[in-house]
Parts: sequence; structure tokens; C-alpha cells
Amino acid sequence: MKNNQRIPWLRIGAESVAIVVSILLAFGIEAWWQRRSEIEQADTLVASLYTDFQTSQAELQRALNEHQRYQLGAEQLLDTLASAELGAEINVSMGSILGSILAPTYSPTDSALELAFLSGQIDLIEDSELRNLLASWRQLVPDTAEEQLEIGETASTRLIPEFSKQVRFGRSLNSNTMDNIGTRDEGSVRLRPTSEIEGALAYRVFLGNFVVQELAELGDMQTEIIRRLEQRVRE
Repeated sequence: MKNNQRIPWLRIGAESVAIVVSILLAFGIEAWWQRRSEIEQADTLVASLYTDFQTSQAELQRALNEHQRYQLGAEQLLDTLASAELGAEINVSMGSILGSILAPTYSPTDSALELAFLSGQIDLIEDSELRNLLASWRQLVPDTAEEQLEIGETASTRLIPEFSKQVRFGRSLNSNTMDNIGTRDEGSVRLRPTSEIEGALAYRVFLGNFVVQELAELGDMQTEIIRRLEQRVRE
């Protein structure tokens, strides 16, 4: 017995096309939604980074100014010691003494940056140069912080103990004295130079040069990062 029923190829074809189109449409909608979500996450990240870097900009400039000022005092004291006779008391400025033992620190607000790198969200930033700048910043900041701590340790373990034995202060070392560093009314103290003081001071100056250079580099880097982030925020 013959089967006279014809296969409805047209209907089957139309249904197949509809199925394929619906699948492609679903994938397209999913890709669009994922892209939109990534853009929103990137916008949120950029806004957070922009706020953090703007907040820490003034703090970085303050730290750089202080390090430059203290570094100048330490260098002046080292030059004075280099030309002095060991064991013979000399007059030195209070500012140069304090400049050699004070160690300001710079600790930027970078929680958003750390989270971005740890979570992998940093890849949401399409600007490759900005990503590279942020990576360089993230690497340089802890290196600079470590050297700042090393200056403080050198001051507390080597310079201050020696100064306490070899310096005769005409006034007490207090907060008012520290506030007057860099002014004309710094006063002077009597210092008996020793090889221990000169060696520790040379190391402190060596570290200080690195810190000043690195803070200046961070400042330039920070300015460019903020500029690029601001462009992204305004888009």
C-alpha cells in the first residue's frame, strides 16, 4: 500500500530556521547583556579609582615637599661633617639635625586599585596605557614605602642614639622645634662628629635620594593617571 502523504519540507525548513534564529538571538542578547554589565563595572571601577587618586594627590605632594626639605637638611649636615675634624665640636643648625632624623611617610588610598588587580577587574579598563600606568604605580608605591621605613629605622637605631651622645642642644627637641624647620629661626646646636654619625648619615642621605626621586616619579605618574581617568569619567 502506497503512502500518499507528502513530507512538509517547507514547514520543517521554516521551523528549523526559526529555531536557529531564536538560538542566535538568545546568544546575541546574552552577549549584549554581558557587555553592558562589563561597561557598568568598568564605569564603577574608573569612578572609584578617580576618587582615590584625587584624594591622595595632595598627600603625595605633602610627602614629597617634606622629604625634599628634610633631605636638604641631611645633605647640609653631611657636607658639614665631611669638612670637620672628628672629635672637635662644631656648630650645626637644628634644622639639619631634625632633617636627618625625621622620616615622613606616604600611604596612598588605593583600596579600589588593589581590589581591581586581585579580582581581575583591571582588565575591564580598555586603555592599555592606563592599565600599565596603574600596574607601575602599584609596584613602585610599596618599594618607596619600604625605603621610607628604612630611613626611619636608620634614624631611630643609628642616628638618634649617636646624636643623644654627641649633641648638646640649646633647647629641647619638641613639636614646636620641628615645626620651625626651614625657617630662619632654627637655632644651632653643638655636635661632636664621629665616624658612626657620618656613616649613618651618608646611608640616610643615600636612601633619601631614592625616596625623593621615586615620590617625584609617582607624582608624574599620578598626574597622568588622573588625566586619563578623568577623560574616561567624562565619556
